[in-house]
Amino acid sequence: MPAIVLHLPEHPAPEALSGRHMRLYRVIRDMARKSGIPLQIRPRAADLTPSTRQPPDDRFADGNLHIIDDRSVQAPGVLNAAVAYFWEFWHLDPVGTKALSSIGAQSYDPASMPYARAERFFAHQRARLVTPRLSKYGQKAEVTALPQGALAVFLQGEFPIRQGVTRFDDLAMLRAVQAWDGDWPILVKPHPLVKNPFTLAELAVAVHGDDRITLTDANVHDMLDACAATVSINSTVALEGFLHRKPAVLFGQCDFHHLAGRVMEPEDFAPVLAGQLCRRGGYAQYLAWYFLRHCLRLGAPGLEAAIWQRFAAAGFPKQKFLNA
Repeated sequence: MPAIVLHLPEHPAPEALSGRHMRLYRVIRDMARKSGIPLQIRPRAADLTPSTRQPPDDRFADGNLHIIDDRSVQAPGVLNAAVAYFWEFWHLDPVGTKALSSIGAQSYDPASMPYARAERFFAHQRARLVTPRLSKYGQKAEVTALPQGALAVFLQGEFPIRQGVTRFDDLAMLRAVQAWDGDWPILVKPHPLVKNPFTLAELAVAVHGDDRITLTDANVHDMLDACAATVSINSTVALEGFLHRKPAVLFGQCDFHHLAGRVMEPEDFAPVLAGQLCRRGGYAQYLAWYFLRHCLRLGAPGLEAAIWQRFAAAGFPKQKFLNA
């Protein structure tokens, strides 16, 4: 009988899949147990880096279904899994996760998502995230007064470079914004997981003398309330910005590019920003299309059926496990 093999950054026993970042794997574990399907947990191999697209050998050609956490490995019998920006939603994808998920290759037609359904979804997500001022990472509880009509620049650390989805690091992106001749305030928030003192020192040097810039640790929702647009490589905060009906400018490959502007060269920033500032609406329909049509929603009545559909598309329908 084929097994389901989870490749995780940690190597817990199946009964010890604890934490928010393991929620989908707990669902898959329980599905396997109910159906009598073997489930294995292996440590994710160190040579499967964020930039790995093809495995260096035939390790996955063993007749099992392999699910790899937070990677974008493309091989028969392999699915990649990760939180799809908002904790309630997940990618389970043969192409990749986050910026590299297969959603990026889909064609988006606003007419394909009924507006009433989109509005209900949009209102629910605002109640879940915007009203309580929550984000993927912990946020400052205090409200911060910020200049209105600003650009909100969200730095992301080294991951997008390591994933191979951009050639802009945080400082290169910020320099492109600084080269813009607009006189608006610019709010800059370092990524909460970046603690490298050398990186923070470089950032302090880069912003010195530019009186448009305010470095801030404000709650992202205070920044999104204040800003006219978000600027990032491909951050979750851009999607949170859509919940505030704020346009996004991206400096990297992204799977939610359909409703954002992308900068390919530093000099593109000004015209791309100008184009996005002309955007009028469409955020509710896009977010509903992205999350409801293409992601797995934890707690949804049809979650297990949707997971079996993903398994079947990868060549592992339920009967393949049960008839072996």
